[in-house]
Amino acid sequence: MRRTRWLFLAAFLAIVIWVSAVYVRSKASADRNIIAPPKPLEAGIDARSQHYSYTKSNGTTPVFSISAGEMRESKDSSTILLQDVELHLFHKDGSQYDRVLCDHASFNESAKTLFSDGDVRITMGIPVEGPPHGRIVGIKSSGITFQSETGKAATDRRAWFDFGSDGKKEGGGTAVGVEYDPQTRELHLKSQVSLDWTGKTEGFVPMHIEAGEAFYKEKESKIWLMPWSKLTRDTLHMEGGNAVITLDQGDVREAYVAAGHGVREEPDRKIEFQSDRMWMHFADGMVVDHIYGDQNGRLVSTAATMRTTVTSPHMDLSFHPQNKESELQEVLARGGSTAEAQPLPKPNAETKETKILKSDTITLKMRNGGKEIASAETAGPGTLDFLPNAPGQPKRFLKGDRIWITYGAENRIQSLKAVNVTTRTDKPGAKDPAITESRDLVAFFDPKTSDLLRMEQKTNFKYDEGDRHARAASAVLEQDKGVMTLDGGARMWDSTGSAAADHIVTNQKTGDFEAAGHVMSTHQPDKNGKSSAMLSTEEVMQAKARRMISTDNNQKVIYEGDAVAWQGANRVEADRLQIDRDAQIMEAHGKVKSQFVDKDKKKEGETDGESGAAAPPVFTIVTAPDMVYHEENRVVEYSGGVELVRPGMTITARRIRAFLKDADQDSSLDKAFADGTVKIVSTSEKTRRTRVGASEHAEYYADEERVVLSGGQPALVDNMNRTRGNQLTWFANDDRLIVDGKDKTNPAKSVVHKKK
Repeated sequence: MRRTRWLFLAAFLAIVIWVSAVYVRSKASADRNIIAPPKPLEAGIDARSQHYSYTKSNGTTPVFSISAGEMRESKDSSTILLQDVELHLFHKDGSQYDRVLCDHASFNESAKTLFSDGDVRITMGIPVEGPPHGRIVGIKSSGITFQSETGKAATDRRAWFDFGSDGKKEGGGTAVGVEYDPQTRELHLKSQVSLDWTGKTEGFVPMHIEAGEAFYKEKESKIWLMPWSKLTRDTLHMEGGNAVITLDQGDVREAYVAAGHGVREEPDRKIEFQSDRMWMHFADGMVVDHIYGDQNGRLVSTAATMRTTVTSPHMDLSFHPQNKESELQEVLARGGSTAEAQPLPKPNAETKETKILKSDTITLKMRNGGKEIASAETAGPGTLDFLPNAPGQPKRFLKGDRIWITYGAENRIQSLKAVNVTTRTDKPGAKDPAITESRDLVAFFDPKTSDLLRMEQKTNFKYDEGDRHARAASAVLEQDKGVMTLDGGARMWDSTGSAAADHIVTNQKTGDFEAAGHVMSTHQPDKNGKSSAMLSTEEVMQAKARRMISTDNNQKVIYEGDAVAWQGANRVEADRLQIDRDAQIMEAHGKVKSQFVDKDKKKEGETDGESGAAAPPVFTIVTAPDMVYHEENRVVEYSGGVELVRPGMTITARRIRAFLKDADQDSSLDKAFADGTVKIVSTSEKTRRTRVGASEHAEYYADEERVVLSGGQPALVDNMNRTRGNQLTWFANDDRLIVDGKDKTNPAKSVVHKKK
């Protein structure tokens, strides 16, 4: 009977020690190569030692050996007491074994349990020959109970673990309360779980894991932590709910954390990340190389001048292992993502705009060191908001099919690119927003302040701000100068008029602009009655030139290079035209040519009595080097050698002042005064006569066709007569001539040639 009990006890101890050995390995989480449980014991255990030594072999390969310094039965015949127990559990190939040592143990036959109240010391992976080498795992605990039927081992006391290789300790841990089931090969750490990895090489950064409770599944090489978990590695701190740790050759390879929240604090930066479900992957040396967050992902990077926040349902963080540390390399946010860069206030400095990038997918790439953003881009349509943080800052909005952002130092935006883009700018105090569209957009920012410096928009550019509009092939906005340049089929217009040219440069603050190349412009009639262009207040004024300059809200306009301005049939041509609408002055310089048409006085439906046709228009054409028109008195002053031409009448002089009729009449020529070497040539189709007048001063009255010559020695000559006098008044309509003599000593003289 005693022999049978002893054989049974030996077999049971073999199972118990194997269970303890597996438990040590799983708790330390240091070696996936945990041995498989031994095959069921076979009959024929050979007791070869007088100190109660037994060996179990499978052929020539040992399975286990057990010895005890003393064995005795207690008064209760169902309990056997053992002393100085040592068991060797050999690995499958027989080259290594696990050793279990305890000073005292008791076996309860009826309960089929073995219990050691004292310390139990277990060492795994001892070589059969030679000194210890390779992976060694050790455990120490007390109060361990083993179930003979199931092989389960349990203790409610604290257990200590350590593991390592080649005689070097690589880590360890503790827990309070342990259970192990050899059938499922699962280890249950009941409470106060603490695990530490101290590393295989010098300089290894330790990792520490804590949990309220833990399960280790040897077959899967995974540890389940619950209901809470913590992970710490240098400046990285992770907390969460349930977690799963995956091991590879004893090292942590992956960690899943529910409701995870991590913080990495450095002297100049703080990085926080969280999500409802989080996976962390570790490279060799247990350095983080990847973090994946699912559901409500959030990344916050806080530096001295900027706080960057990325939120997304799905977020991938890629790290680059560097000097036993990991540097954040890339952030991929998917499924409706937002990246916000918020400047932090500084004393005595204006806080710049907050920038918010939104898209389904956003990729952030980091600079070397992983502390600052190098670039951000969207994989599809996205929006970018610039939200003001100080009075006077505009609110900006950008929308594009793709958006790329490049960052400079301290996460300050440096450049921006977008395609198929729309922008909106709300300026403080402005009634209407400024909206632009184009296929391509590139913007550049001040690297020190993140202020917008320059924005280039190409292909089908559009600009709208209230009733102000612009179109061009491309546009460039120089924000610091407040200047916008339009190129290629450029056109601008508002309620007062329009301008088109190859190239237009406009000042966004003042509204002044300069146009060049094939310039065309229009100006609506002034409703306040200030025509300011020798033209009527009812018709649109049009102009063209090679160059145009508009200032003072289009009140002062200059046209240069083959300049022409017209309103209906009335027009002015010159090398240079200047219009001052406030002062109601128009100037023309260089090869001036003006044209005025007399309004037909016949009523609608009336015709020429003789022919039945409508009377032809009557034009007054004046050419001169220079011209100045004053709307106040509607006088046009020509100088530098002037020629005025009307049907049957030509007047030349050094200067001519032309008086226009009131604008509400017909804006045609009322009268003209000529000075300086005046010459008048009149031809009549009725009389077939040509008259030539000369004087220093002449006055021409258009409606009466009356010419008054005075000054110098006025003379009127035709092919039959020559007349002189102090003043000669000639009526071209009825060919009448009135001559005034100067005095009795200088009477009027007339020479009449008889017809032959």
